[in-house]
Amino acid sequence: MATIIPPSAVPTPQRILSQTGVNIYKKLFNKSSEKLREHVSKTLIDFYSQFAKQLQVEAVLNLIEGRNTFLLAGTGFGKSRIPKLYYKMIPSTTKAVVLVLNPLDSLGNNQVLEKQQAGFSAINLTKLTFNAKTSEEIQQGLYQFVYLSPEIFLNNKMFEKLYFSSEFQNRLALVVVDEAHMIYIWGLVESSTAKHITSAHFCHEDSGIFRPSYEN
Repeated sequence: MATIIPPSAVPTPQRILSQTGVNIYKKLFNKSSEKLREHVSKTLIDFYSQFAKQLQVEAVLNLIEGRNTFLLAGTGFGKSRIPKLYYKMIPSTTKAVVLVLNPLDSLGNNQVLEKQQAGFSAINLTKLTFNAKTSEEIQQGLYQFVYLSPEIFLNNKMFEKLYFSSEFQNRLALVVVDEAHMIYIWGLVESSTAKHITSAHFCHEDSGIFRPSYEN
């Protein structure tokens, strides 16, 4: 079973045009919600030759509307297509970045391969792959999808410097937590004053959370 919070239970949509950060195509921004649903469904057919599931479409629409989005769905539902579909809504000239937190390095390796086969540039950050050169490449928008472990995200000073840099923040389109319960257990709660990330560890199967990123 797949679950997403219905529109009636969340705030009225507020699409945001960022002056410095990532935006979707202007022609999409001006479409009605119904027209956007049609466009998202057509995009999945055009690029992946598969019909979209209703909750995939609703999840992408929620991101476009500027909502933090939680999706609970079983293995094989197609959760990983949601950030790919959302990325298709963004002009390539933006060099936008989707950041994905995975509890295991092996999951990141599998996702990188899947993204590369779909035509995206991607990297899995581990102790062996994350260095000053890689950090600079990410900051410059060389990779469209960046996968990383809790250890890198929470405890690596070089990544913290990268993450809070204005250049990276202006490229950051979406933050995805593959195992959504990690947000609470790790203490990853947004704070208007926080400039560091605290540590805790937990994973829960078959849930994901997507957070559209805008310049604060």
